[in-house]
Amino acid sequence: MNDFYPMTTAELMDRSIDVYKKSFGRQMAYAAICTIASYILFFVASFAIIMVVAISVPDMFGPSVGNSASSVAGVILLVIAIIVPIFLLWMAAINAGPILLSWQAFHGRKLPFPYKQIPRAIGRIFSALLAQVIAILPFAGLMFLGVRSGFAVFLIERTPWLFVVLCLMFFVAFLLYINIFSLAIAVAAFERVIFFKALTRSWELIKGEFWKIAGMRLLWYTAIMVIAMSFSGVTQALYLLVIFLSETFDMGVAGFILIGISLIISMVVSFGVIIATMPLDGIFVAVLYFNQRIKREGLDIEVKLARL
Repeated sequence: MNDFYPMTTAELMDRSIDVYKKSFGRQMAYAAICTIASYILFFVASFAIIMVVAISVPDMFGPSVGNSASSVAGVILLVIAIIVPIFLLWMAAINAGPILLSWQAFHGRKLPFPYKQIPRAIGRIFSALLAQVIAILPFAGLMFLGVRSGFAVFLIERTPWLFVVLCLMFFVAFLLYINIFSLAIAVAAFERVIFFKALTRSWELIKGEFWKIAGMRLLWYTAIMVIAMSFSGVTQALYLLVIFLSETFDMGVAGFILIGISLIISMVVSFGVIIATMPLDGIFVAVLYFNQRIKREGLDIEVKLARL
């Protein structure tokens, strides 16, 4: 871990796994805390949404029927205003820890957990994510216009295949567009920049290698998804097999107990997979950031001089 050099795709993925192994215990602990916190946030958000809808329902279905459409739109906007900040805050939190821990593991160090840095990193990453949401508003606007104008319905009724093709093209274009911001959260965490400056800095680091980085990210996330689905799929298959055997052989109480045990095992494994894979996104982004800094700005020389 003391050698720094520009990495190929395979080496970058190997280094990400190595960083994950070196900080595994702390990464898992942080992921578990974030997972528990996410459930709390989910219940808080659900309660807030229910309260907003409950307060707004009399206005929506009151005597002023003509204003019902605007009332519904207002409720939707309020719900979005509640959900989006909570979701972005959660995303900032689950990325801040892995990214900061990756810096230590990448340098072969095992320093104390960066408790004091985490809140500030979350704030900066939150601002970078908020800037990304603002930056993708044109895509949301196009979707809204397509539905509002009836163009989408027209295509579905007349030429469904063209609608599918356009949707796929739109989705691919969106993925390529957000690849511009692929290093924004690492930039926000390490370079202490916020909002749109983090987005422009991300583009500075990836321009010239846009397609290569898009391919690496796709390969990495596909591998993670396959691994996660493999573990979850095995436990789900076991659960379904127990149900099948219980019903086939009429196992009665014993079958009911076995179904309960297999369900608990499936839930525990699924929870474990979520915790185990949660840090991988932040780790890969951090290692990719280090690699781009090494290639473009001599980060390796800077680190060696700092050690001297």
